[in-house]
Amino acid sequence: MPDPIPFRRPVNWQALRASDAERIVRERSEKTENVKLSEHAFDRIEERSIIADDVYDILRTGFIDGEPRADEDAWTVVMTKRMPGTRRAGVVTLIMQQDAAVFVKTVEWMDWTR
Repeated sequence: MPDPIPFRRPVNWQALRASDAERIVRERSEKTENVKLSEHAFDRIEERSIIADDVYDILRTGFIDGEPRADEDAWTVVMTKRMPGTRRAGVVTLIMQQDAAVFVKTVEWMDWTR
């Protein structure tokens, strides 16, 4: 007998929940080629000494900070994770329904945003 497939609530793209957004970002970022970094994000990675491997780790294992915000064609979320030491890093990410990728808009230290 085959293993049962667990039920997954369908994603409501009109009113995206934080838990759904978190799951989508984690699943899509499992493959590095699905993570698209903007030029601005590359600049901030260098400026803020957050390496690209940390960005991928934050996307794969981090948590959503706040609620998803609707933009024109995408949802914006901030994935965060406490880095070694005491600082939390955040990755501002765009999620689009019709695209299997996630787009990294910028990278930031979260203590700068408070």
